[in-house]
Amino acid sequence: MSWNRVADGLWRYADSCSVYAIEAPEGAVIVDAGTGAWLDHADELPAKPVALLCTHFLRDHSAGAARASKAGIPVYVPEYERAIFADPEQHFRQRDTYIIYDNVWDLYAPIEPTVVAGVLRDYDRVDVAGMEFEVIPLPGATFTQIGLGVTLRDGRRAVFCGEAIHSPGKLARLAPLQYNYNDLPGGVQCSFSVQELRRRKPDLLLPSLGEPILDDADGALALLRQNLLKLLAVREPTGVGDTSPENAQQLAVRLENDSLVRVTDHVWLDPLSVANTWFVISDSGKAIAIDYGYHRAQCDAGLGYPKLERRRALLHGLDALKRQFGIDRLDAVLTSHYHDDHVCGIPLLQRLYGTECWAPENFADLLAHPDAHCFPCCWPVPAQVKRLPLDTPIPWEEYTFTLHAMNGHTRFSALIGFEADGDRYAHTGDHYFFNDWNGKSGFDEVRARAQNHVYRNGALLDGYLESGRWMLEQRPGIVIQGHDPAMFTDDAFFKHIADWNKDYADLHRLIMPLGDDDVHFNLDSWGGWIWPYRTHLASPGSAQVRVTVRNPLPRATEATVRLVGPDGWRGEAGKVKLAPRAEGSLTLSITPGGPCRRQPFAAELTVEGRCYGQVAEALMTAGHADF
Repeated sequence: MSWNRVADGLWRYADSCSVYAIEAPEGAVIVDAGTGAWLDHADELPAKPVALLCTHFLRDHSAGAARASKAGIPVYVPEYERAIFADPEQHFRQRDTYIIYDNVWDLYAPIEPTVVAGVLRDYDRVDVAGMEFEVIPLPGATFTQIGLGVTLRDGRRAVFCGEAIHSPGKLARLAPLQYNYNDLPGGVQCSFSVQELRRRKPDLLLPSLGEPILDDADGALALLRQNLLKLLAVREPTGVGDTSPENAQQLAVRLENDSLVRVTDHVWLDPLSVANTWFVISDSGKAIAIDYGYHRAQCDAGLGYPKLERRRALLHGLDALKRQFGIDRLDAVLTSHYHDDHVCGIPLLQRLYGTECWAPENFADLLAHPDAHCFPCCWPVPAQVKRLPLDTPIPWEEYTFTLHAMNGHTRFSALIGFEADGDRYAHTGDHYFFNDWNGKSGFDEVRARAQNHVYRNGALLDGYLESGRWMLEQRPGIVIQGHDPAMFTDDAFFKHIADWNKDYADLHRLIMPLGDDDVHFNLDSWGGWIWPYRTHLASPGSAQVRVTVRNPLPRATEATVRLVGPDGWRGEAGKVKLAPRAEGSLTLSITPGGPCRRQPFAAELTVEGRCYGQVAEALMTAGHADF
């Protein structure tokens, strides 16, 4: 085995995958690790290997990364795959291996840890050994596979494209694309990756499985697109139980049409957003978005799996904004709530364009400090947040936005009211949904209301009543929200809002002891929570946390809160005065008995002599480099 020259300054080693070496000003840059056998032949290269860049974690591509790191070669991996490379033991520890219906190929992960020198973030341009590489998102064989674009010595543009293509019209393997059971959402992901590659017009494609494609790269990709559509034509996007009106082929084709959809002259919908992104356009040629989450290519792929390496933020809507309006950046994203499908793209926009994140004060901290809480659907990448007050006019260009607290789908949300094109708008997040909505109301059946409240999101008994008051007082003519087309309202629409305000509370009083004199922790049954949820100490020592508890009684009282941990831990106790049914907070300290890794500890609540148990937990790591 030896290195074979592919082009001037570019070599290939046939390992378990194709391992490439490119001669950079400061040494040789290796792409993909294979088994690591290439290290025995490194002296055949014209320069010493100074960096290893990995396109994805599948073991035939990644096993040699540990050996490379031990040899002193810095290893760089896709941003969302860092944990799999760095701590495969933990990855396998938490992976289900019985009764598997989840067929993502993450059991084909490395078995030996790699010291990770850094991560490769989507869309970044990074300098490695004096040479610039573009990080290209190429989901497919893994959710988070990347490609690496570089300009060769002879001026040609090459892309190390992982498993995005094998040869003209072909993929090396289909099995990793069957993420669930008998579906093929990875095929839709591959279709997206083909678009990303064709848009960049590479001269050469350098697959990790397959021979280098040195001529007519676009023709090879066009044929792959054609064959993918044939394959997807007989597939539903998600397989068993799928109720989508389109098959996977239709979804793949729809991803190619990114033209914004008009609501009124200055309000437009991005059709490639999973949770709707709405753009408000100013007369001066600026744009603000309401929410910015996943690209539609992710919708039927990994969104059912709450693991970071199975989800990804990708850009959408920006090309259409530039083409249709000449706008090349977003001033800000105004957020309706914190859920990942609505906000995951915001840190990406901030990194690439400096876009501001405007968040209402009732959930701004959840976006700025995601590691500090454990509420559902949290995107773990923090955003730089501008906190906005509730019920206060917020000016932007010729528009004024007003934010009003909502509770139903989640307590951490806000209604966004504004006027545009002579109409009064309300953006209601995921608060109000209707079954079989066709753009008109005119229905009067209770079942038309889709119940979208999520108890663990912090649902409160009076949530819809409080949220609905603004709607009934302001009566917006157009309602836009998270997952349906724009709704043009009428009297029947607002009758549904008024009826649901009452029905929601009555229904839950019927089934739960939520009477005025009952002892309860409200509809969501939360006794409290600990902030931060995750505490990381370099060495064992005392840590302070803020504990919020709820009064289960209809009268003012004083509660005792005590932090408890395993044997050997020392937790502080304190008292807090609470108004009837209200929440209150206090700061307490706890000290672990020694090094620990993600060890839970809890807050125990006692009110008027009755102990309600450990109503909230949090996690602590002490004495370990990673949480």
